[in-house]
Amino acid sequence: MCEKSDAYYLHSFKDVTYVKNWATYKRYVVINNKLVVNTIKGVEDYAFLKLDEYVSNHLKSIKIRTLKADGTIVELDSSLVFSQKSDNKKFGPISYPIPSVEPGDTIETDYVYYENLKGYELMDYVDFNSILPSINSQYTIKTGQDLQVRYKTYNEFPKPKVIANDTLVYLQFSKDSIKSLMSNDYNCLPCEKPYFYYTLEKKESELRTWKDVYNEEFNFLTQPMALDYENSSYYKRWKKRVIGEAKDSTKYYKFNLLHKEVLKTIDLEPLKDGHELIKSSGYFLKEERFDPLSIRRFYRQILEDLNIKYWAVFAREKRLGPIDVNLIRKGEFAHVFFAIENEKGHLKFLYPHEENYKYLIDEIPTSLYDTRAVLVKPINIGEVKKKDKFINRDLKLAEVDSVAIEVINLPSMNSNYNYIRQTLFSKVDLEAKRTDLKYRLKVSGGTSTDLRSFFEMLNNNEEVEEYYDALWEYEGDDNTIQIDSVLNRMQNGEKPFGFVFDAKGTLNNVVKFVNDSLVSISLDKIINHNQIEDASEKSRLSYYLDYSYSDLFILNVEFPCKIEVLGMDDSNVKYHNNYSEYFFDVKAVNENQLKIISNYKILENYVPNNDLIDIKTLNEHYRDSKKRRLLVKLKWKS
Repeated sequence: MCEKSDAYYLHSFKDVTYVKNWATYKRYVVINNKLVVNTIKGVEDYAFLKLDEYVSNHLKSIKIRTLKADGTIVELDSSLVFSQKSDNKKFGPISYPIPSVEPGDTIETDYVYYENLKGYELMDYVDFNSILPSINSQYTIKTGQDLQVRYKTYNEFPKPKVIANDTLVYLQFSKDSIKSLMSNDYNCLPCEKPYFYYTLEKKESELRTWKDVYNEEFNFLTQPMALDYENSSYYKRWKKRVIGEAKDSTKYYKFNLLHKEVLKTIDLEPLKDGHELIKSSGYFLKEERFDPLSIRRFYRQILEDLNIKYWAVFAREKRLGPIDVNLIRKGEFAHVFFAIENEKGHLKFLYPHEENYKYLIDEIPTSLYDTRAVLVKPINIGEVKKKDKFINRDLKLAEVDSVAIEVINLPSMNSNYNYIRQTLFSKVDLEAKRTDLKYRLKVSGGTSTDLRSFFEMLNNNEEVEEYYDALWEYEGDDNTIQIDSVLNRMQNGEKPFGFVFDAKGTLNNVVKFVNDSLVSISLDKIINHNQIEDASEKSRLSYYLDYSYSDLFILNVEFPCKIEVLGMDDSNVKYHNNYSEYFFDVKAVNENQLKIISNYKILENYVPNNDLIDIKTLNEHYRDSKKRRLLVKLKWKS
């Protein structure tokens, strides 16, 4: 395992010690690694001291040595690594070449850094996965007797050695013969590979319950404020104005009106300052903006005012691994939102908006599709009292005595609903040597959410927009589809959230005029499917996709005369496996038109590692089709 690798760890140790520091804690982290370098490539890739920005600015000590194969020792002068190159007092990320390393040498890395932590931060999720194999890896936890360590192992991670006495608590997690692991954005390490979670708690503390989570976390995030009385009347006036003549309609219809008004008129921005934490919904409505916290409080206030039943939803992104329902871990869920019951008693999800995107009713982030979530609501609370609706001057959160819990899988959609469809109708003007274009883009389901959120991010985030502008400038100005005017934009507010975009313009770089009777059709720049990345040959991990989908492209090229397409006989493709499909078809239509169809489909959102070869074959068919250059012979009347 190790001899064939460019480099490997003889051992990789990480020791953490938690120490009380007045009202907070310090965590001291000791890193000790021995890395054996086998090859020249190992020297080129791994003979570096790599520290992130935080660690480089919080070091207590560091020692780097090269143990040469002949027995000599070369120590790195750390003052060279940390010499200041500017007036900036902080160090950035460090990647410093370790000198004098040759194949057969061992690099010994030994350093200590510290972190300042609050009580709720005394936890971690730990695995031993690395791009390099390790003969032995260890992680130890040490703390005083005033704290207890709770832990849980997953996916057959070995149990730790535990020492507990009058002065300390010590746990050592260890694993031998760890293989190298290459991963990408489609992999879910906690779904497959061993890891463990631990937290440090006061000795008398009890395990958290879902009632605690509801009372402490959900109520903190969503319970409205009632401190700035001058703005409360504005909220009432706003609500009355929006509902207008619909005052006698159902509460669900009223809520839809209020939600649409937010989508249309209110901006989402980061929290500006701490003083806004205590502002009411009326304040933000008057400002015509919300932040991610105040929008949650606003929606809860609307739901309770309209007496619409709701659940609190706690969810975790798919590739972070499933929620543990039984042990409620810290840092478990980054997504807290609402599930409301409509007039038919069916659940609809209400996801409060993000800074760069506003979600429609029943629309959720695609990273949550088909994931386990926990729904929590109070039991038999009767009519909600005003003191439990709002946070008042005593700053106390509402508390419930008991809660009901439902564990569900959040909804997903298949490739019949998750799709991208591009249709191009083009007409060739032989005299002007130009190709006019009518273009339609239709997206639905998860692809609609992802595409709309991406463009909203570009519109709202100047740094991201500048990055993509620079990237496009570097890669060249690709104006293959040149939009001259937009004809129509239409957004369907109901699931699956179809979005249609119609435009007209010019098709460039596709139809090329060889001579007066011969035209070349190039597909490389015009067909660009949302392609799933091939797995690395070293990868042993399955793919966990947000959703299955279909990506359909249709190009129709009309000529002013009859045509003959040359070399078309062997160009068509029809490939299918259990997880994907690719269809490519070229044909002449009505004697003067060329029609090209390319359809790239992912049929399942989970592809086992052993079957990833099917995705590679799919991509090979797609890439081969993209490379085709078609010749069209023009048949002029004699």
